[in-house]
Order: sequence, then C-alpha cells, then structure tokens
Amino acid sequence: LYNQMLAQGRSVEELAHAKSAYDFACLIYSAHYQADGKPFVAHTVGVASILCHLDLPVEVIALALVHNIYGNGDFGDGRQHRSTPARRRLVREAVGPEVEALVHRFRHFRITGRTIDRIETELDSYGDFERYLVLTDLADHLEKYIDDGVLYFGDSAWVTDEVILYGDRMLLMAERLGHPRLADMLRQGFAEVAGKPMA
Repeated sequence: LYNQMLAQGRSVEELAHAKSAYDFACLIYSAHYQADGKPFVAHTVGVASILCHLDLPVEVIALALVHNIYGNGDFGDGRQHRSTPARRRLVREAVGPEVEALVHRFRHFRITGRTIDRIETELDSYGDFERYLVLTDLADHLEKYIDDGVLYFGDSAWVTDEVILYGDRMLLMAERLGHPRLADMLRQGFAEVAGKPMA
C-alpha cells in the first residue's frame, strides 16, 4: 500500500496518516483472522489498496484500514458491535476526527438487503462523506472476491447470496458514483467466482 501511494506521488503527510490507521488496525485486529484464514488486517489493507487505486483522498484510505472496527474490532472492553464514547475517543486519537466520523457512520452505509433500496434512492443526493462510505463498502465486497477468498469462507452465503441478489445493482452504484473502474473490477471479481466450487 505504501509503495502504491508513493507511486501516485502521495505526500509524506499522507503516508504518515495511512500508517497511523494501519498501526491502529494492527492493534485492534491483533490475532483476528478473516473467514478465509488470512489476517484480518490484510483484508483492510486490500480494501485500502482498492480505494487508493481509485485515487481517493488519504482520509478514505485511512477509513478503509479501520472501516468496520466498531463492528468487529477488539477494544479489550468485552463489548461487541458498539461505538461507545470511550471507543470513539481512542479512534479519534489514532486516526483523527474526520476519519473517526466516517468510521462511526460506516455501518449505516453497508449494502445489504435491508439498506440497498434506501441507498439507491438517496445516492444522487449524497455528499462526499456518504459517497466515500458507499465506495468503501463496495471495495469491501470486491476485496473478498478479488483473490477468490470468499470461496474459502466455509459458509459464505452471507456474502455470496447478497452478490447473487444485488451484484448488478452494486455495479450500477459504482457507475453512478463516477467510478467505472470500480464497476469493472467488481464485474470481473464476481464473474471469476461465479460457478467455482467452495473450498
């Protein structure tokens, strides 16, 4: 990811911002693994790399590195799926208030059967803040497909069923958000996995 950012001519300050988010992800996801067996932080770096490829601001790259920590991060407080004031303070200190504000709202922009109609209806009215959140979730879906990792999830229906039902709509969202490259990557990722047996 750092080499990718350097190749794009990103500044030292941008690299430092991404490193702060990466370091915090390593702490929060220590000993966490994704369902396909890879370290969870490798997933977040993959999501960040996709968004970096789209030339998005460093704040979005930092968001990607910690995007769902309120949903599945380990803050050592025994609580699950929450963004408490104490947790929010820790995240603000680690990645800054702008990125924390994005992380705090990320779960409300996850593309699921319950949210896709609302997101599609509101998409054209979204400002940059909301658009970045939708793009991050699209990149999250792509990262699970780009290396066929979803095939090694065991029971991956919670991911694959949504792509079967809504994958075409996700492609259209990427197009509507002005990112045809992301739509192409999603199309290719989804197509490569389709029809392959689960491991």
